[in-house]
Amino acid sequence: MIGWFICLFALVFISGFLVDKAKFEKSTYKKETDFSYWKVRNDKGLYGEYLTVNEIDKLKGYHKVLVNVYLPKVRGEGTTEVDIVLLHESGIYSIESKNYSGWIFGNEENKNWTQTFPNGKKQAFYNPTKQNRSHINALKKQLNELDEGAFKSIIVFSERCELKKIVLTSPDHKVIKRKRLRNAIHNEGRQVLSGSEILLIYKVLKRYANASSDVKVGHIERLKKIQR
Repeated sequence: MIGWFICLFALVFISGFLVDKAKFEKSTYKKETDFSYWKVRNDKGLYGEYLTVNEIDKLKGYHKVLVNVYLPKVRGEGTTEVDIVLLHESGIYSIESKNYSGWIFGNEENKNWTQTFPNGKKQAFYNPTKQNRSHINALKKQLNELDEGAFKSIIVFSERCELKKIVLTSPDHKVIKRKRLRNAIHNEGRQVLSGSEILLIYKVLKRYANASSDVKVGHIERLKKIQR
């Protein structure tokens, strides 16, 4: 009897794994990154991006997505990495993905925000609104013919966390959990980009989405210095 239950459990597990992997292989995230299934499943940050892109794929209206876009900074000192760029009829969205658990506390004006775990342990992380401000500025530099109102900032947190106290002092950013992403975009309403404009912008930005290893390593080193 025990052996039968073990076999049944193994069958269910393998079946679920095969379905999950097949879904991943057909996903927009796989198409845009060419990452392997195991690479994404074993990295919380990448897996959060994958889940966010899956939500985006359910959006109504024509849209394109780019992932891990390394753009030159406005002042020329290296690059800034945009987790996800959504090109939608309602605008150009810089989406910062935070696949965190615990309680999240943050103020738009502070350098760091805080992640608090159930055991009381606290972890500081760089203010994502400041990150996304740099991303938006870099996008504006590359797409300087577009109206500033077309650029929008969204910070997306995991469903596993609780946004306990988030203080935003400007209307420039939205800080939400992943399941609210589609509603946030739908609520923007007004169309500002045509399908042909979206495709053209996608082609302009796509060349920054396949960064070399040197660019990625340099970016990480500069980011560590900023967050100290």
